[in-house]
Amino acid sequence: MNEKIRFGILSAASIVPRFVRGLEQSGAGTVTAIASRTVEKARQAAAELGIERFYGSYEELLADSEIEAVYIPLINSLHYPYARKALLAGKHVVMEKPFVLHSEEAEELAALAARKNLFITEAVKTPFLPVYAELKRILDEKKYGNIQFMEFKQSYTSGPYVTGWNKKKETGGGVLYGNEAYFFHMAEFLAGKFVSVTGSATFGQEVEDQCSLCGVTENNVLATLAVSTKTLFRNGLVIYLDDARIEIPDYWKASEVSVYQGNELKEHLSFPCQYEFRYELAHYCQCIHEGKTGSPVTPVSNSARYIEWCEKLYRSWEK
Repeated sequence: MNEKIRFGILSAASIVPRFVRGLEQSGAGTVTAIASRTVEKARQAAAELGIERFYGSYEELLADSEIEAVYIPLINSLHYPYARKALLAGKHVVMEKPFVLHSEEAEELAALAARKNLFITEAVKTPFLPVYAELKRILDEKKYGNIQFMEFKQSYTSGPYVTGWNKKKETGGGVLYGNEAYFFHMAEFLAGKFVSVTGSATFGQEVEDQCSLCGVTENNVLATLAVSTKTLFRNGLVIYLDDARIEIPDYWKASEVSVYQGNELKEHLSFPCQYEFRYELAHYCQCIHEGKTGSPVTPVSNSARYIEWCEKLYRSWEK
């Protein structure tokens, strides 16, 4: 149980250093190899991150018999094909968001992982963050009543999410696929399963550059998501209860929570974390050690449902 899981990484994307350091801090795994589209880029990433091996193609890494699991932060349209290749190569899979672009792809991957007795999940860090465990305790105690409304906001006008493949339909770009995972996973984690979701969007040349979603959970909680690349919000999550308001800045990587009654601060929770990946990766590695094919916290069945909601939204927008 104490043996570290040996990971390979398919891509030298900008998120990779955070994964590597988070895995190191978890104490549950180690990155043995990294692959990129060119051997030069892979060599550079390996040198910068202290990774033992590097490959100039993803297939070469998947053929490495010493790699037990792979982390896939490729462009969205490549998630499904390379997750499938990894499973067929006998590797466990931790895949970046969005898990896939079509719900049937998620179902197929889950079934393949089950047949091969391999673990697979969408990498969603939020439910594992210490600050949310403490927040869940406050909510379960009903100290301030029940959740009635949740407001998720995320915006950015620069950076990788507004350039390159993120602006192309064929590669799975657009703000919905870029942000749906945190909204769906966290809303359901806090307030129960969605029973309805509607939404609107504005479009750039190929994909949506803003979207607004509104959903109702089985516990009769209303949850909204607003995402924009055209203007900047005060990013975060606000949870409205019967007798209080909870504010969580940058909810997708939360380290602080403030509870207010009116304008009075009642509680402030702080759990600083340099590499927030560490908590989810400790859990995923534990699942692998226990022989599980999925996470009870971030099961692929949930990811499939969330992508199905997205597909319905896209179809309505296309009309």
